[in-house]
Amino acid sequence: MGLPGRTTRIVISGYTAAGKTTHARLMARELGWRYAGMSAVMHELLGVTGRAREWEAGFDARRAADARIDRLADERMTEFVAGLENVVVDAWLQPWLQPVGSVLNVWLESDRRSRAVKCAVSFLRNGERRSVAESGDLVSAKDGFSQEQFARLYGIAFSYSPEVFDLRCDNSGYIEAPTLEASDRGIREFQEVLMRDVEGLLAEDPSS
Repeated sequence: MGLPGRTTRIVISGYTAAGKTTHARLMARELGWRYAGMSAVMHELLGVTGRAREWEAGFDARRAADARIDRLADERMTEFVAGLENVVVDAWLQPWLQPVGSVLNVWLESDRRSRAVKCAVSFLRNGERRSVAESGDLVSAKDGFSQEQFARLYGIAFSYSPEVFDLRCDNSGYIEAPTLEASDRGIREFQEVLMRDVEGLLAEDPSS
């Protein structure tokens, strides 16, 4: 795609439970930049609270029933990001919706098993318990809905594309077990890799 000059906006995307929110927040903190997440926008529009509720079927059922919710959320985030500098954004579709060359787009790759483990840990952090198998089913359902929704609303085939993303970073296998200890360790290890790759791109001279 080509690295935008003087990059001051980073957008992180990826499939369900790839670690977008966690690593976008950490990246913003390490860079000393602002963080912005689509979840907060969607929660406001839907009138819900609690991170774990995004995994429940009812959350997406309301989005499917009223396409205006997604469109309004995307419009708000697109305008918000365009008006900011030094921001890290966690949003599924923003790499496709931002003007070409205006942001550094990062795709977090993660295999289904790894995402199922991360989903199980996400519930655990909210005081709930779900097996890895149950979490995997939720991940698959969420992926399927999102791909169908984005194709229906925008004609976008949601997946990694070298034409859209400047960086693809794989965090499969970093969290070995669905425990808080293993999760914290895996997050730290992958964050080092991700920051190294992102800072390497930020340091490049676009004119060279």
